[in-house]
Amino acid sequence: MRISTETKVGLFALLVLSILTYMTFRVSGTEWLRKGGYSLYVDFHNVAGLDERTRIKIAGVDAGVVEDINLVGSVARVRMRIFPGIKIYRDAVASIKSTGLLGDKYLEIIPGRQGPALKEGDRISHVYEPVDIERAVQSLADVSNSIIRLTENINDVFGAEETKASLRRTAKNLSQITENLNRSIMVNDQKLRETLDGIRTLTASLQRLVNENSKGIRTTVANISSASERFNREMPQLIERLNSVALELKELVQEGRPRILSIAQKTEETLDNVKTITERINRGEGTLGRLVTDESLYNSVNRAAKGVERTINRIERFRTYLTFKGEYLTEASDGKGYFYLTLKPRPDKYYILGIVGDPIGRVTTRETVITRNGVTTVEKKEEIEKRIEFTAQFAKRFEDTALRIGITENTFGLGADQFFLEDRLKLSADIWDFSNDEEDAKNPHLKIGLDYNFYRGLFISAGVDNILNSKWRGLFIGGGVRFEDEDFKYLFGTVPRIPAK
Repeated sequence: MRISTETKVGLFALLVLSILTYMTFRVSGTEWLRKGGYSLYVDFHNVAGLDERTRIKIAGVDAGVVEDINLVGSVARVRMRIFPGIKIYRDAVASIKSTGLLGDKYLEIIPGRQGPALKEGDRISHVYEPVDIERAVQSLADVSNSIIRLTENINDVFGAEETKASLRRTAKNLSQITENLNRSIMVNDQKLRETLDGIRTLTASLQRLVNENSKGIRTTVANISSASERFNREMPQLIERLNSVALELKELVQEGRPRILSIAQKTEETLDNVKTITERINRGEGTLGRLVTDESLYNSVNRAAKGVERTINRIERFRTYLTFKGEYLTEASDGKGYFYLTLKPRPDKYYILGIVGDPIGRVTTRETVITRNGVTTVEKKEEIEKRIEFTAQFAKRFEDTALRIGITENTFGLGADQFFLEDRLKLSADIWDFSNDEEDAKNPHLKIGLDYNFYRGLFISAGVDNILNSKWRGLFIGGGVRFEDEDFKYLFGTVPRIPAK
C-alpha cells in the first residue's frame, strides 16, 4: 500500500505541531505532564519579576511552579505547588533569584533539615527579600559623592608642600622606630621568653601550693570568723566591767581625800626644808655648798656629766631588732626557720647576727654495691641532713638601698636590699656558697624574695630560692614577726668601755 504525498505532508505537519506544542508548554513552565504534589505559600514584600508559572528550584533543579500571586495586606503572598516526592522542612528558606544579571526570575528554596516536613497549606517562614536595584544604585551614588567630597578634603589637607614634607618626616621617623623596636625585640627575645616561662612556673607553683593548703586556709578563715563572733558577744560585758571599775575608782578617790590633804601638807613642809637646804648651799656650807662654790670641783663634775650624757646619747641612738621568720620550700617540701638580731648604732649602719635551721643543710650520696645472680650493681641514695647555720653580716644603707657583706649560712656571702613604701616593702637578693659546697650544686646559691610588712611588725615573704642550681631551685613562701627590743639596748649600754688614751 502506497501512501500518497498529501498524506505524508499531513503527518509531517502533525508531528511538527506536536513538537511545537510540547516546546511551548516546556518553555512557558506549564507542567501539564506533572500532576499532584502539594501546595505551600510564602510572603514577600516585593515580588518584582515573579508571575504565575514561574519555576521553583532547589539546588538548581526544578522542584515546582508558582500557582498564583495575591496581595494580602501590604505583602505579596505567593502560592506554589511542589512536585511529589520533594520534602520541604520547617527551617526552609525562600528567596527570589535571577538566572543572570538581566535574566528571568525564579524562586529558589533551601529545603532545610529540621523536621517535621511541611504539608499541604503550610507556610515557609524564613525569607530572603530581593535587593531593590534602584535603591542600591541610589546608595552607590550617595557613597560615590561622599568619597568624592572626602577625596577633595584630603587633597586640601595634604596637598600643601609643608604637609607633604611633614608626612615624609613622620613616615621616616616611624620607619626608624619600627627598625629600633624590631632590633630590640630580637636582642631581648630570649630574655622575654625566659621571663614568661618563669612567671608561668611561678603561677603554677603558687596555684599548686594554694590547692594543697586549701583546707588549712579555710580553717584559718573559720577561726577568724569565730573569734570575731566571740568578740562581738563579749564586748557588752567588757563595757559593763569598765563602768564598774570607773565607779570603784571614784569611790576610792572619795575615801582617800583626807589622806591626800595630809600628803599635801607634808609636801609643803618638805618644800620648806628644801628651801632651807638651798640657802645653806648658796652660803657654801656643807659638801654641796663647797661643790657649788669651788670652780675646779665644778669643772670636774661638769666634764663627768658630759661624758655620761654622751654615753646616754649613744645608748638612746643604739637600736636593736629581733626577727623570727619561717619559710616553706616547695622543692624540699620542708620548712626553714630564721632568727636574726639586728644591731643598729646608726640609721645608715647596722650589724646582723642570725641562726638558721636549714632543712637541706648537707646532702650526701651513699653508694651501696649489691651483687645478685652474678650481676653487680651500684645503688646511690641521697641523705639530706638538717643542721643549724650561722649568719653574721655588716650592712650599709644609702637612702632606700642597703648593701650587705659577711657570713651567710656558714659561707661568705653578699646581699642587697631595696626598700619601698616607707620600708614596708623590701626586695632582697642574697648570694653565697661560692665554693659550691652543696651536693650537685655547680653554681653559687642565689635567693631573691619580697617581704611585705602588713601590720605592726608582722610580714609575709615570697620568692625564688637557689635560682642558679636546677636541682634545688624552687619557690618559697612564709612570714614572721620583727620588733624592737629595748632591753638589748640597755644591756649593751652597761658593758664597760676601755678608755682611749
